[in-house]
Amino acid sequence: MLQMAPEVAGGLINGFCHQWNMNVAKVTEDVRENKSFWLKMEPEQHEQLRALAEKLGDVDFLTTDVVINGIKKDFSGIASLFINWEPATKWLTEQIEDIKSKIQE
Repeated sequence: MLQMAPEVAGGLINGFCHQWNMNVAKVTEDVRENKSFWLKMEPEQHEQLRALAEKLGDVDFLTTDVVINGIKKDFSGIASLFINWEPATKWLTEQIEDIKSKIQE
């Protein structure tokens, strides 16, 4: 399971992006307004991430690279934004750290 964690986590994040109809403009706005990814998520989505962390015993599987790799096929523009725009990279890293702290609560 631990070996599959990045793929599973990336798939979850990709699915969330589909549910929210994410696009570059929306992510750019989220970055500029420093909107919380965690608050955008539904309680069911929180629980999906918590369940994965519980099965694995930690949250180290959730990284910037995992998120980018998870979305790059379906959301290449957003992945590119995270890679090439420093404020977006920083925002994504902060969001991931926030999510990791929340799923450990």
